[in-house]
Amino acid sequence: MAPIAATLIIVGGLALFLWTMSYRIRPLLFARKDVRWDDPATRTEKLLEYGIGQKRMPSKPERTAGMAHVWIFVAFLVAQLGTLTSFGLAYDPGFSLPFLSHEARFGQIYLFTKDCIDILGSLGVAVFLYYRLVQKKERMTLSWEGVFILCMILGVLWTDVFIDAAALAKSAGEVPWYLPVSGRVAQWFLHGLSPRAASSAMTAGVLLHIAIVMAFLNFLPIGKHFHIITGLPTVFFQRLTPQGQLSKLDLEHSDKFGVAKLTDLSWKEILDTYSCTECGRCQTYCPTYDTGKPLTHKEMNRAIRHHAQQVAALPLGALFSRLNRIQPAGDGHAAAAEGHGLELPVELLERLPPLVGDNGILPDETIWACTTCGWCEQACPVFIEHLPRIVDMRRHLVLMESRFPEEAARVFKGMEGQGNPWGMGSNRRAEWCADLNVRTAASMKEAAQEFEWLFFVGCAGSFDERQKKVSRAIVKILQTAGVDFVILGEEETCNGDSARRLGNEYLFQALAQQNIETFNRHGVTKIITQCPHCFNTLANEYPQFGGHFKVLHHAEVIAQLVADGKLRPGQVQLDEPVTFHDSCYLARHNGISEAPRQALISIGVKVKEMERSRTETFCCGAGGGRMWLEETIGQRINQNRIEEAARTVGERGTVATSCPFCLTMIKDGISETGRGETMQAKDIAELVASGLA
Repeated sequence: MAPIAATLIIVGGLALFLWTMSYRIRPLLFARKDVRWDDPATRTEKLLEYGIGQKRMPSKPERTAGMAHVWIFVAFLVAQLGTLTSFGLAYDPGFSLPFLSHEARFGQIYLFTKDCIDILGSLGVAVFLYYRLVQKKERMTLSWEGVFILCMILGVLWTDVFIDAAALAKSAGEVPWYLPVSGRVAQWFLHGLSPRAASSAMTAGVLLHIAIVMAFLNFLPIGKHFHIITGLPTVFFQRLTPQGQLSKLDLEHSDKFGVAKLTDLSWKEILDTYSCTECGRCQTYCPTYDTGKPLTHKEMNRAIRHHAQQVAALPLGALFSRLNRIQPAGDGHAAAAEGHGLELPVELLERLPPLVGDNGILPDETIWACTTCGWCEQACPVFIEHLPRIVDMRRHLVLMESRFPEEAARVFKGMEGQGNPWGMGSNRRAEWCADLNVRTAASMKEAAQEFEWLFFVGCAGSFDERQKKVSRAIVKILQTAGVDFVILGEEETCNGDSARRLGNEYLFQALAQQNIETFNRHGVTKIITQCPHCFNTLANEYPQFGGHFKVLHHAEVIAQLVADGKLRPGQVQLDEPVTFHDSCYLARHNGISEAPRQALISIGVKVKEMERSRTETFCCGAGGGRMWLEETIGQRINQNRIEEAARTVGERGTVATSCPFCLTMIKDGISETGRGETMQAKDIAELVASGLA
């Protein structure tokens, strides 16, 4: 039809695309290595489920936009066959892909499906045009780029329709059943064309389609829609470890820790920034963004992506001629032996600005604002890993530069000296249960007796006056149900969660090793915690250091005891309604949201659900070590949550919790918003214990 013109467009487009892609690939070459091709079967399964299957797209709270994206995605996939056909038609007017000709039954089914999906894809585009041009949805980055890409997608879909319509007009045949859309276009707009004119129209449609596809392809690596190319690989290379688990630093064999510059990021972390489409899902329920803090994950991705593109703009010849293949001593990660494949010369490295700091890509406030609640990672449809990157930046600031918030210094000192963030005497750790006849692991060892469960009380449960009541309630429940348990007493020390998430990996590892040694010395195999942070650390992170234990949160224990008939609490009469606040580290990071509700149901409580609940919960503001840092920017996160709880219960009622941090923050939020006389906060264990005789 037009082989010369088509060849020029295709060859020119592909050459330009490869040239642009060379700049995008370059930063990945000198990034830190990261093994992401293990367990290919699981990765392929997740790719099919979340990449091809788009499972996260229609999820709450962006269901409409998600479905529109699914329509566009499916239409885009189907359109690829049409594009291949167009390429062939440029050289042979009678070309068709195998089994997809108009005469083949399978081809007819494909053409019918394509026509219908083109309409759905167009409707999806219309939804996003509405969001961008009319509603101007706040979470989306509103720019000409987004509108341009949507118009390009329409161009791809409808030139494909036009080609089929022109082919039908050329044959002057009746509209077949399998071309419901293309046939109507032929009837309405191309009726009466001579075969020659229809052939010319078909040629124009083919060339226009190829030109749009090549222009579209070359535009992708330039902007945020690069995710169309990198999104599926990012899903495939997602981490397979628990969401609540951070990487282990090699403290003994490394001379630098954390992430300081672009080259300290792994290739996957840079690929993540390429895959960010700036859709804003990560900020829908983000506690920092919703309360005016200087952190939005899409803006962080964009800043790092632009920085990577600037670094890639270094002269091509000079860069690659001076790259050195080395085997560095280590980068502080467990996989340090992998090192870097390529490393920039020293003079080029020195020219790179830091990622965090006054002259860096990101301000300090951005890094310290995060509560590590995990919403950003759960909401991201392409599994971008925000939290490990932020914590690695904190690690560098803490371990290499000793630059961190002043309040964190007191917390580190208290943990290091007394084994708790308050710095209270470790010999007072068991005072809360002095009158409860609670056995210690040491006393059982002296008596040569065994026990089944260790109740890991935690720092809050041992030292915080409000949380001590929860510890006593848990003991009452366990004793009533006849559970064989002990505590460590003075031998217990902080689990280290806050230290690790504040970037002090050295302190965390010291505390973790101390606890694991204590557990092993007493033969501990099963642990009950009352704190989701303790639960997450003991269950997901202690295995990194050889600590493998069965760990249950007290909500799970209560629900199981009730289900087994070992615990029969009576009905608790509450005059006001009850709502439940899900802990991020219980519900989101570890998927435990039904057990606390079952515990409340066992005492006759009907929970009134907040809009943001279960895995879509809203953070209390204390995670990521923020429990110990002052909150001076924007609205206090706990107050935002209390406003929602108050709307749910009608300004009067109980907010049930299952986390010491959450209980503290919710209680303070009630007081700070002037609701102390109409609302209260209680742990589920307290409510269940009140129903026991």
